[in-house]
Amino acid sequence: MTSRKRRQLPDWMAVCKVQKTDTDQDVPCSSASVNDVAVTSGNSSGNSSNQDENCKKIKTTSSADGADTKFSKFDNTVLKCYSKEERHSLAAAEFQKKMDDFLPEMLFTGTLTYSSHKNDCNALCEEIESSFVGDFIGFDMEWPVTYRPGQQDPTAVVQLCTGPQQCYIFHLSTMECIPPQLNRLLKNSNIKKVGVGIECDLWKLERDYDIQVQPIIKNSMVDLALFANKVLKTTENWSLDGLVRHLFKQKINKNPEIRKSNWSQYPLSETQKMYAATDAYVSYEIYQRLLNLDKN
Repeated sequence: MTSRKRRQLPDWMAVCKVQKTDTDQDVPCSSASVNDVAVTSGNSSGNSSNQDENCKKIKTTSSADGADTKFSKFDNTVLKCYSKEERHSLAAAEFQKKMDDFLPEMLFTGTLTYSSHKNDCNALCEEIESSFVGDFIGFDMEWPVTYRPGQQDPTAVVQLCTGPQQCYIFHLSTMECIPPQLNRLLKNSNIKKVGVGIECDLWKLERDYDIQVQPIIKNSMVDLALFANKVLKTTENWSLDGLVRHLFKQKINKNPEIRKSNWSQYPLSETQKMYAATDAYVSYEIYQRLLNLDKN
């Protein structure tokens, strides 16, 4: 009778498979290092002379030059877990992460206005205030990432979304100040500024450009993470991307190469402009969705 070939399981599934002893208890694997574990052959005689033979193990495969293939961070984490619940939880999280990769990307597709001059910024902000018909705008900021301990580069960009089809990007690093009309718009108590972690952003803006942000924080600011916990009755530490995934079943681009790029350099690239506009637009849409949920 021909033996049936067993299907090879992926590494992470093989590690998560729970082996039972005769007393129906989980048997922990030995404390051998990850690089030394070997696959236990399936012995139909059920030889139990060695406890390690009851554990499902993974053998590292060798490349052409003889070097061992490295385990992923997920595999290494699972190998250190011995409880059934922990293994199942990790497998579920890994599955969810893989499913999230297939989510569509949320992008701003409306009109984007880029300003790098003080006079231009003043005119645009005056126009926004005079013609604005809503009561909130999406807010976000960008600055170059520095690796000097205890130091941060000044805020380079402030982006505002006044509606689903209109975003503004103000390149502060080329203006070297907060233009008066932008300062006035931010302090307008009739127009809420909404964003994730917005209070920290505003305090940074005060340190960088010596403007008073306490009135903004007190009268016209909404932190989306806190508001989401109130509306959704959760206690999560929400990120912008996390709220997009939860509320819209979409994701946003958080590529480190863009997020940590040089935001002070003039002019901004089209990729940087789209990244910045999308963050402000997403903040606007999240607040609108939360308002609708709060009414229902």
